[in-house]
Amino acid sequence: MKRTSVWMSAVGIFYILNLVILWPPIWANLLPQMYPGVDLRQDEAVFRLLLDAWVIVGLGLASIGVVLVYGARDATQFFPVLFPVVVITESVFSIWDVYSAFHFEAITIAIVTLIIHGIIIASGFWVYFGLLKSSRKTT
Repeated sequence: MKRTSVWMSAVGIFYILNLVILWPPIWANLLPQMYPGVDLRQDEAVFRLLLDAWVIVGLGLASIGVVLVYGARDATQFFPVLFPVVVITESVFSIWDVYSAFHFEAITIAIVTLIIHGIIIASGFWVYFGLLKSSRKTT
């Protein structure tokens, strides 16, 4: 059960930290590196809209992160409900990263983010199957 709680806390904290990274003053400086060769119109209102949209992504992840950190206190109860939320979230963002890599995003950034998604998903399944295995031993 310890690894379940650790996984939930680690992913939760990582999700909360995403909000910090995606905060406009920080993210505005990273976007040109992420999308090289794209005219982001940084002096126009549409760029502010783009930054605001990324903040919403950060708020969504941070919300899941807070619930994960809270749920880690009773991982047995919360993991079965939160694990699918994380897997679905990571899968959707993986699809977005693949799409972005083929269109506008710097390939190295896409690969790094895909690796992160893969680590979160794979480690979650490792915890999940560990729970299944341990529950079979106790019955």
